[in-house]
Amino acid sequence: MNIKDLKEKIKDFFAKQNRTKLIVILGICGIALIMLSELIPDNDTKETGMSISKDPVTEDTYEYKKQIETELSNILGEIKGVGEIQVMVTIEGTTEYVYAEELDTDTDKDGEKTSEQYKNQIVMTEENGKKDALVRKIIKPQISGVVIVCQGGGDASLNERVLRAASTALNLPSSKICVECRR
Repeated sequence: MNIKDLKEKIKDFFAKQNRTKLIVILGICGIALIMLSELIPDNDTKETGMSISKDPVTEDTYEYKKQIETELSNILGEIKGVGEIQVMVTIEGTTEYVYAEELDTDTDKDGEKTSEQYKNQIVMTEENGKKDALVRKIIKPQISGVVIVCQGGGDASLNERVLRAASTALNLPSSKICVECRR
């Protein structure tokens, strides 16, 4: 088979009567590729034992909760008579970011009418070619309760000292803190 024969076969295939067949074949191939792409897993998703969202606010909230639990465990573990300790903190809400804003006000006086226009724009900073919004304040979520389980928790005076220490450290009323003994 030479090149002239191959050219003739290609011309015959693209003839008017075969165009419809070609369109149908290409459509079927496209659908097959779409279906095949759904079956192939993404390389970006790596599953681990614990799934934490990649949302920065959720990650900040989770890190804040873990930090409070660790710090409280460390400080309560220093109280005389407290043995092994475990702390669980519950929180309300998530970390909230308040961004710096530039406020422009325009006041027009036209005869008897006065109109005001307000334009709020978030202040942006640029560092190494990357633009970010300027954070004015970060509001951490509220701690809504604490459970403390420790050895020696059966002693009433020890429970009171642990309760008072946790209440003071977290600025929570004692009604939101539970101290229990370890079994």
